[in-house]
Amino acid sequence: MGSKLMSLLFLTTAVVVVAMAAESRAFDGSNWGRINNVGRINEYDENEMLMPTEESRRQLWGGGFISYGALRANSVPCNRRGTSYYNCNHGGGPVNPYRRGCSAITNCERVTN
Repeated sequence: MGSKLMSLLFLTTAVVVVAMAAESRAFDGSNWGRINNVGRINEYDENEMLMPTEESRRQLWGGGFISYGALRANSVPCNRRGTSYYNCNHGGGPVNPYRRGCSAITNCERVTN
Protein backbone atom coordinates (compact mmCIF):
# COMPACT_ATOMS: atom_id res chain seq x y z
CA MET A 1 0.00 0.00 0.00
CA GLY A 2 2.85 2.40 0.85
CA SER A 3 4.53 1.74 -2.48
CA LYS A 4 1.35 2.65 -4.40
CA LEU A 5 1.08 5.91 -2.45
CA MET A 6 4.71 6.78 -3.20
CA SER A 7 4.31 6.02 -6.91
CA LEU A 8 1.12 8.12 -7.06
CA LEU A 9 2.91 11.00 -5.33
CA PHE A 10 5.84 10.70 -7.73
CA LEU A 11 3.52 10.62 -10.76
CA THR A 12 1.62 13.70 -9.54
CA THR A 13 4.86 15.60 -8.97
CA ALA A 14 6.13 14.65 -12.43
CA VAL A 15 2.91 15.85 -14.08
CA VAL A 16 3.09 19.19 -12.23
CA VAL A 17 6.73 19.71 -13.24
CA VAL A 18 5.99 18.95 -16.90
CA ALA A 19 2.98 21.30 -16.87
CA MET A 20 5.05 24.12 -15.38
CA ALA A 21 7.82 23.59 -17.93
CA ALA A 22 5.31 23.68 -20.79
CA GLU A 23 3.90 27.02 -19.61
CA SER A 24 7.23 28.79 -19.29
CA ARG A 25 8.52 30.84 -22.20
CA ALA A 26 11.27 29.41 -24.34
CA PHE A 27 14.61 31.18 -24.18
CA ASP A 28 15.44 33.07 -27.35
CA GLY A 29 19.17 33.78 -27.41
CA SER A 30 18.98 36.25 -30.31
CA ASN A 31 17.19 38.88 -28.21
CA TRP A 32 19.19 38.42 -25.02
CA GLY A 33 20.19 41.79 -23.57
CA ARG A 34 18.52 43.80 -26.30
CA ILE A 35 16.27 46.66 -25.18
CA ASN A 36 13.52 47.71 -27.55
CA ASN A 37 10.12 49.32 -27.30
CA VAL A 38 8.46 47.06 -29.86
CA GLY A 39 7.03 43.87 -28.44
CA ARG A 40 4.05 42.08 -27.10
CA ILE A 41 1.63 43.49 -24.55
CA ASN A 42 3.02 41.17 -21.86
CA GLU A 43 6.43 42.84 -22.09
CA TYR A 44 4.92 46.19 -21.11
CA ASP A 45 3.33 44.60 -18.04
CA GLU A 46 6.78 43.41 -16.94
CA ASN A 47 8.07 47.01 -17.04
CA GLU A 48 5.52 48.06 -14.45
CA MET A 49 7.28 45.97 -11.82
CA LEU A 50 10.72 47.53 -12.40
CA MET A 51 12.32 49.73 -9.78
CA PRO A 52 12.19 53.49 -10.54
CA THR A 53 15.94 53.66 -11.18
CA GLU A 54 15.83 50.84 -13.74
CA GLU A 55 12.84 52.40 -15.45
CA SER A 56 14.57 55.80 -15.59
CA ARG A 57 17.70 54.24 -17.05
CA ARG A 58 15.69 52.60 -19.81
CA GLN A 59 13.95 55.87 -20.67
CA LEU A 60 17.23 57.77 -20.85
CA TRP A 61 18.88 55.08 -22.97
CA GLY A 62 17.16 55.95 -26.23
CA GLY A 63 17.80 59.61 -26.87
CA GLY A 64 19.73 62.76 -26.23
CA PHE A 65 23.31 63.73 -26.86
CA ILE A 66 26.32 65.29 -25.15
CA SER A 67 27.63 68.55 -26.56
CA TYR A 68 31.16 68.85 -27.89
CA GLY A 69 31.88 71.50 -25.25
CA ALA A 70 31.25 68.95 -22.52
CA LEU A 71 33.67 66.51 -24.13
CA ARG A 72 36.64 68.91 -24.40
CA ALA A 73 39.72 67.55 -22.69
CA ASN A 74 41.23 69.36 -19.69
CA SER A 75 38.47 71.93 -19.44
CA VAL A 76 37.22 73.22 -16.10
CA PRO A 77 33.61 74.46 -16.00
CA CYS A 78 34.53 77.43 -13.81
CA ASN A 79 38.05 78.80 -13.33
CA ARG A 80 37.21 80.88 -10.24
CA ARG A 81 38.05 79.13 -6.99
CA GLY A 82 35.29 78.78 -4.42
CA THR A 83 32.40 79.47 -6.77
CA SER A 84 29.77 77.02 -7.83
CA TYR A 85 29.58 75.80 -11.42
CA TYR A 86 26.10 77.30 -11.60
CA ASN A 87 27.23 80.71 -10.32
CA CYS A 88 30.43 81.03 -12.35
CA ASN A 89 29.41 83.83 -14.72
CA HIS A 90 27.69 86.00 -12.12
CA GLY A 91 30.83 86.75 -10.10
CA GLY A 92 29.22 86.36 -6.67
CA GLY A 93 31.01 85.34 -3.51
CA PRO A 94 31.71 81.82 -2.37
CA VAL A 95 28.64 79.64 -2.42
CA ASN A 96 29.56 77.50 0.57
CA PRO A 97 32.37 79.19 2.50
CA TYR A 98 34.30 77.17 5.04
CA ARG A 99 33.07 78.15 8.54
CA ARG A 100 33.82 75.09 10.63
CA GLY A 101 35.81 75.38 13.80
CA CYS A 102 38.67 73.30 15.08
CA SER A 103 38.06 69.57 15.42
CA ALA A 104 39.87 66.87 17.35
CA ILE A 105 40.55 64.91 14.16
CA THR A 106 42.56 67.63 12.42
CA ASN A 107 44.17 69.05 15.60
CA CYS A 108 43.46 72.55 14.20
CA GLU A 109 46.24 72.13 11.62
CA ARG A 110 44.75 73.31 8.37
CA VAL A 111 44.76 76.39 6.22
CA THR A 112 41.31 78.01 6.10
CA ASN A 113 41.97 81.08 3.96
